[in-house]
Amino acid sequence: MGEPAMKAVVAREAEGRTAIETPAETALRSRFRPSATMWGYLAAVAVMYLSGVAYVVARGLSLRSLFLYGLLQPPGLTGEAARLTEIPTPLSWNVPEVLWFIYIKASAVLVELFQYWAIGMLIAGALIVFVSWEKVKAKMGYGGLKANLQATGAGAVIPICSCGIVPVLAGMVEAGIPLGPTMAFLIAAPMLNVPTVFMTAGVLGWPMALARIVATFGIALTVGEVLSRWQRKHRNPRTFLKIHIPPRLSPELQQFAFRFGMLAATAPDGVRAADMGPDGEARLQVLEEGGIAERTASGRWSLAEVDPAESRNVGACAVLPAGDRTWDSLRQRLSEMLRTAVRLFVQLNGYLLLAVVIAGAIKVVLPTSLVTQWVGGTALNSVLLAAVIAVLAYVCTYVEVPTALALVSRGMGPGATLAYLLGGPGLSLPSIAMLSGVFKPKVLVLYVGVSFVGCIVAGYVFNLFM
Repeated sequence: MGEPAMKAVVAREAEGRTAIETPAETALRSRFRPSATMWGYLAAVAVMYLSGVAYVVARGLSLRSLFLYGLLQPPGLTGEAARLTEIPTPLSWNVPEVLWFIYIKASAVLVELFQYWAIGMLIAGALIVFVSWEKVKAKMGYGGLKANLQATGAGAVIPICSCGIVPVLAGMVEAGIPLGPTMAFLIAAPMLNVPTVFMTAGVLGWPMALARIVATFGIALTVGEVLSRWQRKHRNPRTFLKIHIPPRLSPELQQFAFRFGMLAATAPDGVRAADMGPDGEARLQVLEEGGIAERTASGRWSLAEVDPAESRNVGACAVLPAGDRTWDSLRQRLSEMLRTAVRLFVQLNGYLLLAVVIAGAIKVVLPTSLVTQWVGGTALNSVLLAAVIAVLAYVCTYVEVPTALALVSRGMGPGATLAYLLGGPGLSLPSIAMLSGVFKPKVLVLYVGVSFVGCIVAGYVFNLFM
């Protein structure tokens, strides 16, 4: 903690106002300042979005298909053709032409994703502001079978597509929901929401729909349990998160945190839990789970490092938000919700751009018409190939079913179809790119690895019964 910040905390303690800081003071203290790079990403998002819309209008293409599916297609198409058809962008050795095709198709994907991305940011802001972090932590702990099952069930009934779920995940974790249930929800929401189940049953039959339900629950519960156990071992959210928004604490815990911050600022070797009172150890563990405190190698406690790149600690006055007593009205909560949503939006725009550029490149290099020629038969290698293509291709939720139908019409086996349906919405490279903005590599590797193996196993087992 710097000397000015230390004096500010001491002054607040002396005046007895630690837990009743005003919202204006909080905003001034914890104001988020976007970097020049973040502003550049924001400008790029705006330019790409306008480029996509302008291209469609200038060429007389379908605005409906652009906004619904991110597709560049002539107007008037209906049914499956409306979800799959795009104007041709043939590969050639003309590099500028290929780059232009990638850019314009990436712009079309951005137009489709942006609406879900913005809604996801608002949901994330609402979770962080309106959900009590302490109550969630007290009730759910680190997850477990019951919490993972509830999260999987919630993902199955809440129709959030893979395009908009990433900011929602950030909000869930920052609101105190354990990592295991959060990732179980991530798997279930795009793979198994109600509309996709009925669409699968209507197009591919109920056996395929039921297999999709069972396989998704199996994969989600497995990933959730593994990550729940991992979080029990590593409490600090910075172990698995790239972003951090300080949790909303009760006035009592906030005051405790400020006392701890003052002691930690003057104790380079760390603070003993006993120095914080009889319940100091338990409260410090809660602050550790909020990314505020961390245990040193000697067993003492210090303030968590907020900005590792600069290798500096900041005090509790810069880490903690105001206590619950500052949120006196719905208007104040809504204002903070919007502020939080904008902050997340600005922080994650770079990963959104990365995702849409990858999607645009995939659409040019690996179009659906080419994919449908590659996968067929019921052998194990077909299931593996289908899972690999699901990762490499770009398929947003609700589009994977008609794509799978086109693949089936060309001879794709039932196991390969199931593997494609499971992997397409949640494991595509653009989805992984967006997730990399929230989670650190270890979490992504575990999530992708277990989910990918689960898709292959499910497809192979389904082949045995069909």
